[in-house]
Amino acid sequence: MKVTKPERMDRPRENRASYAGLAGGMTGCITRFVCQPLDVLKIRLQLQVEPVAASSEISKYRSIAQSVSCIYREEGLLAFWKGHNPAQVLSLVYGFSQFSCYERLNGVLRDVAVFKEHDRARNFFCGACSGSFAALTIMPLDVIRTRVISQDPGKGYKNAFQAFGMIYRLEGVRGLYRGIGPALLQIAPLTGGQFMFLNLFGGVVKRLEGLPETAPLPSTELFLCGGLAGLSTKLLVYPLDLTKKRLQIQGFSRNRTTFGRHFVCNHMVQCLYDVTRTEGLRGLYKGLSPSLLKAGLTSAFYFSIYDGLLRLFNSGFRKAI
Repeated sequence: MKVTKPERMDRPRENRASYAGLAGGMTGCITRFVCQPLDVLKIRLQLQVEPVAASSEISKYRSIAQSVSCIYREEGLLAFWKGHNPAQVLSLVYGFSQFSCYERLNGVLRDVAVFKEHDRARNFFCGACSGSFAALTIMPLDVIRTRVISQDPGKGYKNAFQAFGMIYRLEGVRGLYRGIGPALLQIAPLTGGQFMFLNLFGGVVKRLEGLPETAPLPSTELFLCGGLAGLSTKLLVYPLDLTKKRLQIQGFSRNRTTFGRHFVCNHMVQCLYDVTRTEGLRGLYKGLSPSLLKAGLTSAFYFSIYDGLLRLFNSGFRKAI
């Protein structure tokens, strides 16, 4: 039977969801490679119990510039890409899971009565659900990445496969999901907020430039709006990210003896309390500067590259039909 015109017109919208996973996965890989050095720096600062201050004589890392110099001097240039392999798989799986889930859920809820007149609420809800689903999927890889980045040179795990096997054998499934509590608590507002703020800032830009509401944002504006969305949400949930990282290295102290005092805690609430008590409120925001820079760049690259790839895939699909 000959295909009718309405059926053909519906295909691009269906195909957006179909290509979302592929575009999201590729976007995650590209973004991860560019931003990995900032991630290494952020995690090293987050895990340091001693003050991150230029005046501190007991701290291994005292400032951003000094930390970069110290890592390069002691471990070489490749140290800034430690944990890159599990991180790349993490980004690929996370991007695929998050964006495919987001696009499909958004397509379903767009026609639900309660969300029809509340676009920002729909974007937040879809972003939160897709982020939580993706976080559960990649949690073991996140634990492995954190430990590889934070271990002493020449100690610990040789590769991600060995790390997975040793953690499972010595610590069980619980070891692979250390930090899952704060991860889920932060991921819903983090990813939901990113999509919500992106649409909020994008709407402002469209009004200022006189663009229709349905028009796509130009590349430069999309990059800036994505960066602002990442910065805005990261500020809100940063203490939970630090808590997650500290929980992920529990039971790993023997392989990180050159980084100062090892932080010990049993659960999220104790971690937050002990950090505040011993390191002050500023301790909850250790590594914030590279984290904000990474969050801004990651979101900016994520949304701009993702949108560009999606347009490319869909334009190729339309040409094919």
